[in-house]
Amino acid sequence: MYHTMGAFSSGYSSALGDILSQVNDAFSGKSAGINVSSVVSELMQIKEQPETQLQNEQATINSQISVLTTLNTQLSALQSSIQNLSDFNGVFSQMTTGSSDASMVSASADSTATAGMHTIVVSKLATTSSSYSGYLSGSSLAGATINIAYGPDPQHPLKTDTINIPAADTTLAKAASYINSGSYGVTASVVTDSTGSRLVLTSKTSGAAGNLTVTSSASSFTSAAGVDAQLTVDGVPVDSASNTVTGAIAGVTLSLGAADPDTPVTLSVEPDTNGAATALQDFVNAYNAEVGSINSQYKLDANGNEGVLGGDSMLQTLQSELLGMISSSVSGVGSYVNLQSMGIEMQDDGTLQINTSVLSTALSSNYGDVQKFFQSVSPKGWGQLAATEMRQLTDPTQGPVGVDINGLTLTNNGLSKQISDFQANMAQVQQQLMAQYSNLDALLIQYPLQMQAAAAQLASLSGTSGSGNGNQG
Repeated sequence: MYHTMGAFSSGYSSALGDILSQVNDAFSGKSAGINVSSVVSELMQIKEQPETQLQNEQATINSQISVLTTLNTQLSALQSSIQNLSDFNGVFSQMTTGSSDASMVSASADSTATAGMHTIVVSKLATTSSSYSGYLSGSSLAGATINIAYGPDPQHPLKTDTINIPAADTTLAKAASYINSGSYGVTASVVTDSTGSRLVLTSKTSGAAGNLTVTSSASSFTSAAGVDAQLTVDGVPVDSASNTVTGAIAGVTLSLGAADPDTPVTLSVEPDTNGAATALQDFVNAYNAEVGSINSQYKLDANGNEGVLGGDSMLQTLQSELLGMISSSVSGVGSYVNLQSMGIEMQDDGTLQINTSVLSTALSSNYGDVQKFFQSVSPKGWGQLAATEMRQLTDPTQGPVGVDINGLTLTNNGLSKQISDFQANMAQVQQQLMAQYSNLDALLIQYPLQMQAAAAQLASLSGTSGSGNGNQG
């Protein structure tokens, strides 16, 4: 404020000196009046200095809001990472699979799967039925009717289709296109060799349920039957219409790639430790991003100044809340009492670092206890407590950052109103100054003329007085 007043006084003195100089020049006849625009411009620059101060305050607030918005975004990312760890359907519920021969049997598992080992023997893969016509004279089925029965028993089909080829479809390609455009249970294609062309129909349903029995007055059709996949899961026979098998093992989808009744495949279902390790690293990264942003506000720049939030007590509160959350301990939830005990260690600057050896051992040997640490409800595990803490910190109206943003936004809006009102007032002041100094200019312009007229009158009076005295002598 001291420097602002000093600059104000200096500017005012300079402007006043310039105005007086112009007035003196006008009085002495060195110039005709004053430069009204220049004088008013100098005065307005001085009078408008409070607006500059308001604008500077607003710029500082905008910078603070920008940093706070970044902190809020990073807090939300941290909240999401903790939610993934504490959510019952989150990363710790994910399962992964392994196969002794993935070319024969591979698998995927969802969160409902149970960890365990399974033995699978694939004796037969599922195939898809197809049927082809005889060689067709003129390569046409125009106007023909094709009847299709689906299922293992043509006398008791699971469903039927009747396809009437339009008379205008005079080529097999057109007939195939017509069939493929409909909602039939087959796809059509044309196979041509040196003897001629055939229409080939392929069932859209694999296994025995999709077997085709095709009849047509235009041509005979030869069918190849589809068969179901045959396998055993832990010695239990399983029949599947598809090579993608669901339900044989709860929560697990099997993908059959080859059949060999003499080669058993060992399938493992286990917790996804790699996914858990990645989620924990994501959590550490999110936390470090927030702490790094906070730390940056306390670092001095080249001029020895802190960041725009360096003096904000809220920042210290937030820092303290996060530090307390990270270093807190829980009991009664298993082998791990705090983050450090599983290898998530705090550094001197408040950031976190993973001891990969310790964490790897925890996930591979005590996965259930790691999961309890984050997800236990009674007593509450660290993850549940941290999730509650993060909901409070990220609350848009009650959280510390949200409160700060809302308060600064109100102040910013108030400054905008002040600036707007000030500008409106300055417009009136400028008009008044223009009127005042225009009047002064007019007076100053008239002053030399009035002085000359007065001098002339005085000279005239003096001459008249001299003549009279001479006559008397």
